[in-house]
Amino acid sequence: MKNSNKHFGHILKAMLALFCLLTSGWSLGQQSRVLLKTGTKGEVITGFIERLITTIQEGKAMRIGWQFDFDDDGVPNLEHWIDANFLSILNGHVFNQIEPIYGQLPMEEIPQIQIKASKLKWTAVIGSNGKLMSRYIYADVNDVEDNSERKYLEGLLEVSERIVPTIWVLKE
Repeated sequence: MKNSNKHFGHILKAMLALFCLLTSGWSLGQQSRVLLKTGTKGEVITGFIERLITTIQEGKAMRIGWQFDFDDDGVPNLEHWIDANFLSILNGHVFNQIEPIYGQLPMEEIPQIQIKASKLKWTAVIGSNGKLMSRYIYADVNDVEDNSERKYLEGLLEVSERIVPTIWVLKE
């Protein structure tokens, strides 16, 4: 009986070791997909910009996420994700131009993302320095007859700049 218990103990230890090896490999594999994370001031929190650049130069696909903390409590209220499309490397940083999308309106209390019933579109460039430079597009702004509405729309068309936390992830 003692040999049987001893044998069972070895099997149990081997199974536990295999489980630990498999789960740690899975979590390391998930973490290795994150190439770079930046913080609220554009500082690198995780990863290396050099690795991000090398990955891009190797032709690998990636996704980019960025976060908004509307109430400045340190907890993101909204997070967006896109596939990287048009990437540029400049002076040791990476920038991705975001294709225009129709404007959205986050409704936190529901929660729901509403799409605006408008011709207004949004576009941006997001960088590995955390800088999000965005603007709205309204092709027919000069056709708007109401002066105050046209001035409001023209204000939206100006480029705005903010620093946001970003996440650059290898797409598999």
